[in-house]
Amino acid sequence: MYRTYTDYINKTTLTVPGEFIDVKTGDTIAVSSKVREQIEYHADNQTLIHLVLSALTNYLQPRRMNVGTKEILNELSEIKQLLHQGSFTNIPLSKTTTAPKKMMFDLKDVDDILEEFGG
Repeated sequence: MYRTYTDYINKTTLTVPGEFIDVKTGDTIAVSSKVREQIEYHADNQTLIHLVLSALTNYLQPRRMNVGTKEILNELSEIKQLLHQGSFTNIPLSKTTTAPKKMMFDLKDVDDILEEFGG
């Protein structure tokens, strides 16, 4: 299903199909709802051309991560795998006896953080 988005101020029109071919890999990829939402948002706010040019710039010249960032992402990825597998042990950090605190977190939050940082 094709949908056309228009930024009339900047004379930019973009017709988006249901799926597209990734020009780097040749794979056919469905257009996600998140992508459609961003296109619609930028068309409504007269910034569609900026979205397109930003996406192309990031696609053609991806930001390089520094070594520290890569190490952190690798560690987070390993932690995520351990949490998903349930492979963790509860080792006390100190010898003082305190009431154990439950640390509640959502694995979805971990996934979101990793996705945001390219993991």
